[in-house]
Amino acid sequence: MFYPEMEKLLLEFFPDATDALVYNHDVFDKDYAGDRAENQGNLNPGVADYVNFVHNDLNDNSGRVRCRELLIQNLRNFGREQHYTEAQADAKMARRFMSINLAKPMETVRQNPFVLCAWPSFADQPYITDYRVYDDRVGETTSFTHRPDHEWYWLPAQTPTEVAMLKCYDSVTDGSVSRWSFHTASVDPTAPGDAPCRKNVVVRSYVFF
Repeated sequence: MFYPEMEKLLLEFFPDATDALVYNHDVFDKDYAGDRAENQGNLNPGVADYVNFVHNDLNDNSGRVRCRELLIQNLRNFGREQHYTEAQADAKMARRFMSINLAKPMETVRQNPFVLCAWPSFADQPYITDYRVYDDRVGETTSFTHRPDHEWYWLPAQTPTEVAMLKCYDSVTDGSVSRWSFHTASVDPTAPGDAPCRKNVVVRSYVFF
């Protein structure tokens, strides 16, 4: 029921949206001592460690490519099966669509929170493409270099009832909105030394308008 609940939340948050597709998720726990292995056949993403560098999950190319892979090939999709034709996918993607990550803690976050960079402070700088090579596809993520005027924000003591939304792609290109959410895990220097690490689920989705 988790995926349908997240899709419902997205459609409520974006009232102009016509469809929301949750297609996979990751579980993050730095201190997990069990089996972390991913099993695509069993729709099990495994348990991941944190990504400890600033990045955005998609870029201008992969935001569209990943969407088409899901709609036409149903590739690496843990959610509702998709069987669009090329023409149907083209029509759906001719309108605005976004990729949204939803981060939900399993318990109140005391250490290693997400931090996010404010869009105006990185909007005019060049990006770096990073490649993720899988058996059946090549993904592209984005990073950038440090600037002293970057503005960073975080949600302190995020609880399981609070869901953070990170926009990882937006098809709007006119500069009126942010297209990305550059983020990373971070160490909170004010947290107690024995504070437990962040344990959360990150759900990936596309929202269509």
